Amino acid sequence: MKVSILVPVYGVEDYIEQCAVSLFEQTYRDIEYIFVDDCTRDRSIEVLGEVLGRYADRQAQVRIVRHEHNRGLGAARKTALSHATGDFILHVDSDDYLMRDAVERLVRAQQTSGADIVSGAFLYLHPDGTTDKELCLSGLSRQKMLRLILAQNIIPYNIWGRLIRRSLFTDHGIDAIEGIDYGEDYALTSRLLFVAKNTCNIDEAVSVYRLATDSGTFHQMHRRHAVSLLKANEVVWQFLHTNDKNDDYGYTLELGMLNTMQRVLAAGLSKKEIAEYLHYRPQRLLFRLCHACFAHKPVHRLLRLTYLALKWWYKRLIPPSCIHQGAAIL
Repeated sequence: MKVSILVPVYGVEDYIEQCAVSLFEQTYRDIEYIFVDDCTRDRSIEVLGEVLGRYADRQAQVRIVRHEHNRGLGAARKTALSHATGDFILHVDSDDYLMRDAVERLVRAQQTSGADIVSGAFLYLHPDGTTDKELCLSGLSRQKMLRLILAQNIIPYNIWGRLIRRSLFTDHGIDAIEGIDYGEDYALTSRLLFVAKNTCNIDEAVSVYRLATDSGTFHQMHRRHAVSLLKANEVVWQFLHTNDKNDDYGYTLELGMLNTMQRVLAAGLSKKEIAEYLHYRPQRLLFRLCHACFAHKPVHRLLRLTYLALKWWYKRLIPPSCIHQGAAIL
């Protein structure tokens, strides 16, 4: 079974060596590597080339695709996927890295379960070098996992660290979208989980996610990130509005939309600006009332408290054994 590892590269001169070494030293052999140079301005690609020079046995498996101009993370993921030929896809961010046997463990779990998506646990790497394990999803069904992701900030919605059948992308027209560089994981993972027939979760860390020193609270969101997040939510809203015929995910989708709304309001966007990018209209009475309050700044904090209360209530439905740590910071 061939696995395509897709890696966008931009501004990671200090981290690409560790990432590349972890990829080229995988114990699993049937891998193709696709790196997308999004016109990085530093020495990232030079360092990548130097590392590749040390792994002669992997060189024939590597492709480096270069954009003509900087197009952003969404476009880089899209370009990488368009060049992939593997049976399964594994996204890796170029400032993170994999455990040496990560691909082998994911493939073994897939072959045992027949799953369309295999999700592995991962480690958070703090700036001081310490790590925390996040997270055990082994007791969650595909439907429950999707609901928790749609509700937002309960479990991570990372696209990396998951072995994904490539036909989920190609057969259902699911792809990264150029211009969505913040929240792009949410837009991809949600749609892929919806179309997957079955999933498998393993309680073994397969990757290490590097936390930035300023890893964000919603108060620190830049306006351009807020706009990108709205676009990502629009993609998910339109997709489920079209495909979720039984409204199986309607409540949690609206709960997540409430979170997004209060975050972008806190970032300084107006209700009018939000409506330009997100055409969501609430269907349930509670969310219609919340939506009507968006124009009034004094209630923005109340909206956040409402979201937190509803999320707390919903999270209580999860068996405690399923999640080691619940806070999704991605």
